[in-house]
Amino acid sequence: MDSKKRSPAEAEGSKERGLAHVWQAGSCSVAPEILPGWGGKTVLQAALGVKHGVLLTEDGEVYSFGTLPWRSEPADICPSSPILENALVGQFVVTVASGSFHNGAVTESGVVYMWGENSAGQCAVANQQYVPEPNPVSISDSETSSLLAVRILQLACGEEHTLALSISREIWAWGTGCQLGLITTTFPVTKPQKVEHLAGRVVLQVACGAFHSLALVQCLPSQDLKPVPERCNQCSQLLITMTDKEDHVIISDSHCCPLGVTLSESQAENQASAAISPSTETLDNQGEVFENTHVENELPVATDVNVGNVQATSGDAISSQQDRETTEISSARNTPSYPDTQAVNEYMQTLSDCSVRENSENGEKPMPSQVPAKFYNMKVFLELDHLGFFLATLKC
Repeated sequence: MDSKKRSPAEAEGSKERGLAHVWQAGSCSVAPEILPGWGGKTVLQAALGVKHGVLLTEDGEVYSFGTLPWRSEPADICPSSPILENALVGQFVVTVASGSFHNGAVTESGVVYMWGENSAGQCAVANQQYVPEPNPVSISDSETSSLLAVRILQLACGEEHTLALSISREIWAWGTGCQLGLITTTFPVTKPQKVEHLAGRVVLQVACGAFHSLALVQCLPSQDLKPVPERCNQCSQLLITMTDKEDHVIISDSHCCPLGVTLSESQAENQASAAISPSTETLDNQGEVFENTHVENELPVATDVNVGNVQATSGDAISSQQDRETTEISSARNTPSYPDTQAVNEYMQTLSDCSVRENSENGEKPMPSQVPAKFYNMKVFLELDHLGFFLATLKC
C-alpha cells in the first residue's frame, strides 16, 4: 500500500515496529514498557539470559542490556540503557543467542562471536573466567581441511554449553557437560567439536535449555524407516537398556543374546517346511513297509493253493479235511495276532494225531476242532520248513 494512502493510525503504528518492550517480576507495573534508554532503532531479534539480554537491529548491530558482570568498565556492569557492542561494529550480524550468562552472534559470513561468562568454556576460550568483548571462534573440520572454516547458520546457548548449526546441517558443540552430545569425558571443551551421533542426518534447528539440548532433525523417507523391535526374539530381553549412573544416563544397544544367534529368514523357512512335510526318505521307508505288508497278506493265498494241490494226492479224507482247514485259514488270515512258532507246531501236531485216530476208529471224515483263529496266521506258513512239517504230520 502506498505510504501516502496510509491512515494516521497506521502511520503511527509503523513507527513502533521493532521497538523492544520489557516487563519483569517485582515491578510495579505488569504492562510491557518500552526498554528504557532505547534509541528507537528497529529490532529484528532479541535474546534473553538470566539477568541480561541482547538486541539485533535491522542494520546488523548488537546491543546488550541488563546486568553485565563480564564487562571491564564498572559503569557498564549495570547500564541504564542498552550498550552497543563495539567489537561487532563493521560486521553485519544476522542472528544472536544468549545463555544464562553468556552470548553469541553470527555474522553474514558465518563467523561466530562469543562473549560473557566463560567458567565452563562456553565461550570457547581456555583458562579465562570472563570474555568481556565479542571474540571470534575458530570452527574448522579436520576431516575436510583444517584451513577451511566452517560456516555457521544458527547458535543456541545453555548455561555451560553452546551449540552451533553449520551450513552443512551439522552440529558443533563446546563447553561442559554431557548436554554437548560429544564422545568425551574431558571438560571443558574449548575447541568446537562435531556431534558425531547425528552424522549423516539433516539437522534443521538446535535449541538449548540450561543443562540440556535439542536437535530438530529432518525425517527419513517412509520407505527407509524400519520398525525396531523392542525385545529380542530369542530371549525376550530389552534390546536397548538405560542405566542411571550418578550424574549421567548411559543408553546402550549392545545386547548379546544368551540363547544364540537369531536364524535368518531363509533358515527359519527351511526348518518350518521340514517340520511340516516329512522327508522323501521317510516316505520311501513307509512305502516299503506298506508294500511288504501287502505281500505278506497276499502270499498265504498262493501257499493255500499249493497245500491243496499236494493234499489232493493223499486221499479223500485228508483232502476234505485240508479243504475245510484252508477255508478257515483264508477267513482268519487278516487276524492281527502273531503266535510264536513253537505253539503253532505243538497245536498242529495234536490236531493231526486226533484226526488220524478218529478216522481209524469211526471210519468217518474228520471234523476240525474249534481252533482259535489266532493260530491260523499266515505268517507262519511263509516259511518252508513249517510247511514241510505240516505236510509230514498230515501224512502220518
